[in-house]
Amino acid sequence: MRRVPWALAALLLAVPPARAASPRVAGDYDSPLGRVRVAGDGTRFRGTLLAPAPGCPFRKGEEVLRATLLDDSLAGEVRVWLGGDGCAAREAWGNAVLLATADRLSGAVHVAQEGCTGPLGKNGGLALVRVARKKKPAPASPGEAALRRERARAVLREGAAHLSAGDFEAARRRFLDAIEIDPTVPEAHNGVGVTYRMRNDLGRALASYKKALGVDPDFGDAYYNMSCVYALRGEKGLALRYLQIAALNGYATAEGIDQDPDLEALRAEPAYQALVRARM
Repeated sequence: MRRVPWALAALLLAVPPARAASPRVAGDYDSPLGRVRVAGDGTRFRGTLLAPAPGCPFRKGEEVLRATLLDDSLAGEVRVWLGGDGCAAREAWGNAVLLATADRLSGAVHVAQEGCTGPLGKNGGLALVRVARKKKPAPASPGEAALRRERARAVLREGAAHLSAGDFEAARRRFLDAIEIDPTVPEAHNGVGVTYRMRNDLGRALASYKKALGVDPDFGDAYYNMSCVYALRGEKGLALRYLQIAALNGYATAEGIDQDPDLEALRAEPAYQALVRARM
């Protein structure tokens, strides 16, 4: 687990069946690709374009997502178009892991082609936001949003100081205060998760890491920290899935992975060993 809150296709596709209490995944979503309809049988899902986004070269009806559900995460592939100087490929199917929540599919995509850019966040982040049935309240003005973010980060720094001093309860209170001011700051949710992990409350830690990922799919620590919690709970498939996407998108190094005691349960797994070798 990363202590400071800001500081293999085969694995992603070959996963066991979904559990009974699975989240609702099917529906229509808005995304950088355009509007996507996701449908499936409860375990396997595919997404097709209903309306391509401006600049998207894919056509209506084409497949852009194929994935399998395990617990509340989708693992599989997302299709993206590519560009950039020296990029020879026009498109790719990138390995992806997406957390399924009530209003979105949020996670990261890894595209292996060097020198290519696509419709993703700076670290491969991607969010598919469920089309709302009810009109949402008008968002705050850019000035108001920036002021809230600045206030939240000031409180966040106080929480980080408490965390560094080992006062986890005080740190959690300040992180929660930051969330109250601005719930879109991923570091605050992650910080809450770290304080729960330090108290060995893995369920609450995991819930907080998921919230961090939900508000910002480019927040890399969430993938790594979720992997650590799943490993500690003995859920190796999920742990390896999140560790894989964390490593592929540059959130974790081989040395850091191999020295982290939270990942001890994964050491003997062939997929873990292959991952570490590939990162060396």
